[in-house]
Amino acid sequence: MSKLNKFEEYIIAPGETILELLEVNCMSQLDLADKTGISKKTINEIVKGKAPITTTTAIKLEYVFHIPASFWNNLESNYREALERKKDMESIQEDEKFLIHIPYSEMSKRNWDFIEQTRNPQEKVINLRKFFSVASLEFDTELKRKLAFRKSKNDKFSFDSLYCWLRYGEIQANKDEYPNFNIEQLKINTYKIRELADKPFLEEYNQIKELLKECGIALIFEPHLPNTYVNGVSYKISCEKAIIMISDRGKKDDILWFTLFHEIAHLLLHSKKEVFIDLENTETNDIEAEADKFSRNILIPDNIYNNFIKNNNIYNETIIKKFSIENHISTGIVVGRLQKDKIIGWNEFGNLITRI
Repeated sequence: MSKLNKFEEYIIAPGETILELLEVNCMSQLDLADKTGISKKTINEIVKGKAPITTTTAIKLEYVFHIPASFWNNLESNYREALERKKDMESIQEDEKFLIHIPYSEMSKRNWDFIEQTRNPQEKVINLRKFFSVASLEFDTELKRKLAFRKSKNDKFSFDSLYCWLRYGEIQANKDEYPNFNIEQLKINTYKIRELADKPFLEEYNQIKELLKECGIALIFEPHLPNTYVNGVSYKISCEKAIIMISDRGKKDDILWFTLFHEIAHLLLHSKKEVFIDLENTETNDIEAEADKFSRNILIPDNIYNNFIKNNNIYNETIIKKFSIENHISTGIVVGRLQKDKIIGWNEFGNLITRI
């Protein structure tokens, strides 16, 4: 027997109670109609569950059966709610079709809010509705609409996985109080954050988070979900608060630092109404190129970097470490930049890169 069928067994119309009382008191529906002044047709519809017990009817039943009106009101309210719950159970079964696209198992392993471990598809739907704060998985949200045109060249890319990952970030961001978003404070704190870039990102994560919080920005680090191919995201949750999410794609510390400043650039330089998503294998437009340039120059200004490569024909650990110390930057960021520009090979100086 399905959960829906079991649920139906517990739906008892108030009319059933009335019938029992009529039998106990040796009364007919016509007798009740005469005693209450309610038409026999209405009494019959109440008994069949077709007509509701109104407050007025409840008071009249109180006089006849000596049972408080509150009892009849509660009986009616519970019955109507049970009927709506039955409809909702049917819609839950309809929503099960969306489960195929959602990485529920992975989300539950991470103990995300509302996503309890279960194999029951109906329980999964209920948990996901709570997770997304929607009455149906078919409903749109503002965030979902903003993501509608995001595409990746990767055939395995999952819009639904990305949406789940972003929703997790929103839930975490909304757990704390933040000052209003302040772009001037962000300009100041961006350079304070840069001063931390000689150490691994995750070691400085809490301090970076506090510096961004002063600007009205929630920083969330969360490993990517399957088929999201996302490095980072930034956007305004509301007029007063922004969010930056960083994933672990690439598993390298220099990628985390670069992504962080790339997302900061979007909040400083670009539209506050758009959701900026740094996906792998997507076409670079002018906005993304500008964010890349900002991130590169914050980490290692172009003039300093260009002099470095101009004055060195060969590279070794000593040269890289010396440059890193002089510029208060981690060796991994320097190596990552050199590899990106194809000045050294992707397999060189891996020992100078912090893996995560």
